[in-house]
Amino acid sequence: MMKHLLQLALPLALLLGACAPSIAVAPTSPPTTGLAAPTPPAAKPTTAPPASTTAPAAAATAPAAAKPAASAVPATGATSAPAAAGAITPGPVATKPATHPTDKMQLIFGGAVTPPSMVHLPPYIAKDMGFFDEVGLDVEIKSFEGGVGALRGGISGGLDIVATSSDPLLAAVQQGAPVKAIGTYAPKLSVVMMAAPDIKSSKDLKGKKLGIQEVGGFNDVMSRLVLQGAGIATTDVQFVNVATANRVTSMVQGQTDATVLHIDQYYAALAANPNFNVLARMWEVVPDWWYSAFVVTDDVRTQKREAVVRFMTAVIKAQRFMYTNPVETKKIAVDETKRKPEEVDKAYDDLVRGGIWSVNDGMPQKLIDYTIGKEVEVGVVKPESKPTYEQIIDKSIVEEAIKRNGGAWTGDPRWY
Repeated sequence: MMKHLLQLALPLALLLGACAPSIAVAPTSPPTTGLAAPTPPAAKPTTAPPASTTAPAAAATAPAAAKPAASAVPATGATSAPAAAGAITPGPVATKPATHPTDKMQLIFGGAVTPPSMVHLPPYIAKDMGFFDEVGLDVEIKSFEGGVGALRGGISGGLDIVATSSDPLLAAVQQGAPVKAIGTYAPKLSVVMMAAPDIKSSKDLKGKKLGIQEVGGFNDVMSRLVLQGAGIATTDVQFVNVATANRVTSMVQGQTDATVLHIDQYYAALAANPNFNVLARMWEVVPDWWYSAFVVTDDVRTQKREAVVRFMTAVIKAQRFMYTNPVETKKIAVDETKRKPEEVDKAYDDLVRGGIWSVNDGMPQKLIDYTIGKEVEVGVVKPESKPTYEQIIDKSIVEEAIKRNGGAWTGDPRWY
């Protein structure tokens, strides 16, 4: 089986590289300028009216330069935080405590980003708050530079469970990799494309340098969607590989002209240069996009099922904790993300208002089917072999984890 998994890793790599444009590599030295965080936008709920698209109160202190375009095709826009919606108070809270088994199981978790952005925090919160210990789980966290790398590690057998954006997962399933999503840390998008001051519209990106992690990864796919909306071919821009920690710095130093930023990075960019422009709020460009997943191989799912259920039990508890315990959450966020406290404050408020972190299973079929269709449009997924919802998802594990946390949260359109 190990040999089979290793063989599947190669087709995944080949698929993700098949549509690769020529790529330059920017220096990956530590940032030399101050960083700030971007604001996460609230995606449209599947069971309630769309979230408000007005700027969140947390972003009130941001320079009043302008607003990103609200249309599906990004238009001229200046710096303003992604929209968030809803009150901060959570819905009914499940009170049943997690079990405290006497045995101890081990798992290796692969994080998608180094260091994690705030949207990626749930497993780190679970570890720092002792939630993994409560469920009898010893979790070793290894971080990667992107979901593609993390997923490769899972397929090769070096990791038990990985965090990734949906893009490499869909590509892997299409190639026949024996993997499934068992939950999510954030089902909705909370990112913007930001650009240098002289770039006023997405149509101005022709001939420019776009910062991405790697071909087939999240930033690459988001960039392709923006280019598609602007009528620009991917061959008319230059993609530059930039480490996550250096995205803002690469723009400040002129190594890249535009890039897709998470909420905390957005605020970092504003602090570094208030004249940077927001070209697209991605939750408006692709409003029903399914963003992220926790992924395991079929072997792990069957042979380590109880350990994986415990992992999701602790993570669900952490994701709910983050809504109800802002002080402790922000303290951990500053330590794990390496962001400034003021950046974390703003990003946290936006993420909470938008309901970005999942509190239930977070895998509605409507979002996943929509995302598959969009992946086909930008050439990441082949139409003749696009995966089905059933091929991608196993909800049984997270459903058991929700039961162990006392049941689903309800009563608020933010809750997924």
